Amino acid sequence: MREPLLDPTGDAGRATNTTLSPRPATLRGARLALLENTKPNAVPLLEIVGRELTERYGVREVRLFRKGYFGTPVEESVVQQMLHNCDFAVAGIGD
Repeated sequence: MREPLLDPTGDAGRATNTTLSPRPATLRGARLALLENTKPNAVPLLEIVGRELTERYGVREVRLFRKGYFGTPVEESVVQQMLHNCDFAVAGIGD
C-alpha cells in the first residue's frame, strides 16, 4: 500500500504543479539563484556552492535570495524574482 504524500506547509488543499523543469545541457553562462532559509550557516554553505558552480561549471552570475522565515514557504514575490532573473536555483538549509 502506498502512503499519501503529505504537504509540510499545511496547505494541502491548493493545486501544486510538481512537474520538474528540464535539466539544462550546460551551466556555462547561466544565472544562479541561491535561496537560503534564514537558519545559521545557510549563507556560508550557499556561498561555497555558488563559488564552486562558478569556478567548475562557468556559472556567470550568482544571486542570493532569502525566505522570510524558515518555517514557512518562500514568498511568491521572491519566487517571481528568481524566475525572472535566474536560470536555475539551489535551495540550502543551515544549522
